[in-house]
Amino acid sequence: MENFMYWSIMALWVFVLLQFIVIFMLTKLVAQFLNKLQMKEANDIKRELQAGDMAPSLTYNSGNGETSEFPRKENTPALALFTADGCPYCKKVLAELTGMRERYPWMRIVVFTTVDEKEPDIHPGDRIEFIHSTEAFTLYEIKGVPAAMVIDAQGVIAIKAAIANYKHLQKLLDEYFTGERSGNNSVMHQKTLDMNV
Repeated sequence: MENFMYWSIMALWVFVLLQFIVIFMLTKLVAQFLNKLQMKEANDIKRELQAGDMAPSLTYNSGNGETSEFPRKENTPALALFTADGCPYCKKVLAELTGMRERYPWMRIVVFTTVDEKEPDIHPGDRIEFIHSTEAFTLYEIKGVPAAMVIDAQGVIAIKAAIANYKHLQKLLDEYFTGERSGNNSVMHQKTLDMNV
């Protein structure tokens, strides 16, 4: 009888030990599965559009019944300025935008707005385009206004930034076109300048 009790207790301990091993192995497998799932979810999250990416193509109604494309494939850099109705900072930037046209006459300037707001007093000769498109804000992932995006002659986003005022915008463009930000950009900017002089 004592012998039976001894073997019963031993069997019970072996059973408990086996259960601990199985639980430990299952916990390890679940942890590995959750880690893989978390890594997959992190990889699946869409990376935000940023400098260095190709600019997505936007097709819009040019106003004369024809469709146009932004950016155009015309080997010239473009400045996209994103504004909103009722934004006081946007109005101040727009009021001085003709200065940017004079400073960089070869650059295409496009102002994206979400609604048909009253446009500032900019003469047609200034060649500043206004495009009313909520799709542009979504496509270029603009989260606040005023915001600026510079797209180089090859269609690559060179600058994507929220701007505080016109001077901030001018500083960004001056740094970009003079190549002060990096030596590699200087060569590319010089080529762009030479092509359009």
